[in-house]
Amino acid sequence: MLTASTNLALRPFRNERLPWLLAGLLSIAALVTTFVHGRFVSRLLSRDEAGTVREVRENDARIAELEARLSSEPPIKIEPSELIRLRAFKELVDRRIFPWRRLLSELETTLSNDVRLTRISPFAAKDGSGMLVELAGEARTKDAAFSLAEGLDASPAFSRAALRSLSENDDVVEFDIEVLF
Repeated sequence: MLTASTNLALRPFRNERLPWLLAGLLSIAALVTTFVHGRFVSRLLSRDEAGTVREVRENDARIAELEARLSSEPPIKIEPSELIRLRAFKELVDRRIFPWRRLLSELETTLSNDVRLTRISPFAAKDGSGMLVELAGEARTKDAAFSLAEGLDASPAFSRAALRSLSENDDVVEFDIEVLF
């Protein structure tokens, strides 16, 4: 025998505690996860800083040890032929890393309209104080060539400008200037 059930309530009964219980559990889980992540990140950061300090101290000790070992070794004796070869390599490297852009911009500000450069040759200075630059060119007058040499010497980028040769051909004055850049 089956009996039909009748619900005489205006609103049917719903369990409202379950959604609140799930929302509360999810909030607690999110707070716990956030706390765990915060602790993990702080441990990572503090360990990284301490590890960096330790690594720096180890590297400083290693540098001191290597410097002590280097100072205790006798100086290297290089044969003259090898020394010439090494200087040639150094000069090639110096030419390769030569600051052409800076040199050309400095020359552009120094040159007048009466002067035209035909050759720019940098090479290492023997005393190691910079790069010697040989400039060859043509000027309309001797005064223009002299004023170029004076302008180069007055420039902060150049020093020890010297006019090496000066010759008049037809209506053009050819010159060679050596300057330290």
